[in-house]
Amino acid sequence: MATKAKASPKKAAKKAVNYPASSIYQGPRKIDVKQLPAEFSRADIEFIGIDHSGASYEARVFVNNPKANADTAPTDANGYAGSYHIFGHGGCFGDVGHCDIQKVQDAFDPRPSHPLEPIRKVVIATDAIKQAAAQGGEITITVVPLIRSWTEKSEVKNVMKFDHINVVTYD
Repeated sequence: MATKAKASPKKAAKKAVNYPASSIYQGPRKIDVKQLPAEFSRADIEFIGIDHSGASYEARVFVNNPKANADTAPTDANGYAGSYHIFGHGGCFGDVGHCDIQKVQDAFDPRPSHPLEPIRKVVIATDAIKQAAAQGGEITITVVPLIRSWTEKSEVKNVMKFDHINVVTYD
């Protein structure tokens, strides 16, 4: 009687992925704590007009930690407020003009907006904003992008592109 030996499954060797580094965003202006209400139940950091046409990334948001970088642990002690994630399109692979966004769309046009319309992301940052407000002075916002996926058509040096940031509080 012949016997078959089972082939042992080879363990797949994990290859280390070298993720590209991108520029860290430092808020151009500081928020004076006096501009915030004395008490609030919730605070959001809104990112308006985000371009998501490039690489996919996680944006880690830090409050009052201008030295935050990719190695900074996302903890309360480091001023970590939260993250938002972008599932990027990887650049434009179509013909010339394919990725251009029409600026004016008729109000009665039934078609959906262009898939590359800028988007809005919100990070609920109540604890981080309250902690910064308790320290007094000014509040700074630092955003550290961690690129997770990209293509040869993606810009990775300046992956984060957005119009502006709002800090919004609620009673």
